[in-house]
Amino acid sequence: MTIETIPRDGIRWNDATTPSLNAIFKVLSVPTRREALVVIRSEDEPIPVSELADRLDGETDRMRIALVHVHLPMLDEAGLVAWDTERESVEFGDFPDAYEDLFEVVDSSVR
Repeated sequence: MTIETIPRDGIRWNDATTPSLNAIFKVLSVPTRREALVVIRSEDEPIPVSELADRLDGETDRMRIALVHVHLPMLDEAGLVAWDTERESVEFGDFPDAYEDLFEVVDSSVR
């Protein structure tokens, strides 16, 4: 299993490997990222970043800035979401099958 550390303290793994549990916990260590991942996963289509910010927090501008500069880059680098910066939208990526039970815990803790 190969995990490489990349800039901005994110972690990326390729399709041929499964990330360590530590890598998953690092990405999901912040409630905002967990909440964002649950919202994004519930959508069938890419969700605009502004809509995601609004659904996460009533102060849309503040949340949008945090999403764009902190949370979405980390989720995108981990491969958990696909963030299209040109269209300003994001969609669910690939949560490793080995940790699907963990996502169910994350999902139930957010709702």
